[in-house]
Amino acid sequence: MFREMLEGRYPKKIALKDASELIVRPLASGDRDALLRFFQQVPEEDRLYLADDVTDPRVVARWCAELDFVYVVPLLGMVGGDVVVDATLHREKGGWKSHIGRVRVVVHPKYRGRGVGAALVKELIDIAIEIGLDKLDAEFVLAQEHAIHAFERIGFVKVAQLPQHVLDRHGAAHDLILMVYDLKGEAFGID
Repeated sequence: MFREMLEGRYPKKIALKDASELIVRPLASGDRDALLRFFQQVPEEDRLYLADDVTDPRVVARWCAELDFVYVVPLLGMVGGDVVVDATLHREKGGWKSHIGRVRVVVHPKYRGRGVGAALVKELIDIAIEIGLDKLDAEFVLAQEHAIHAFERIGFVKVAQLPQHVLDRHGAAHDLILMVYDLKGEAFGID
């Protein structure tokens, strides 16, 4: 079902703020080298907050080999054959959070501020609505101010700040910011 839904929707062309064209499509098994090149160009300070070592070819190869769109919907934004944004929608297999998706986005430094991240987040919102999710979560560390503001512009709301709650890849503690997008349009009841 998910693969068919994605095949019917993508590839998709999106015009960016600067009039260039972004091609959006799901990650495919043959994208290993392009995705690895993309992550190797992301500054180390941005990679500090990612769960995996995305510069490890084995990690990226595993992602490309083990595609399961039921639980992770990985979208790529491409410009001229190069990956410029990677966005994923993660779902729980069941249980008390199965109605919530988790969004993660990484944008190439040269393409920040050009709407590529927002374009892919909006695609993930549309997919989440279509598959019946109620809410989307996004997590940041306090230092990721630009990303937090970008998600606020899309409609995510900051619902919690947990002091010194997460560790970066070097073991330093950071405040965790939890943001939520309500797909049902209900109020959060938060001031």
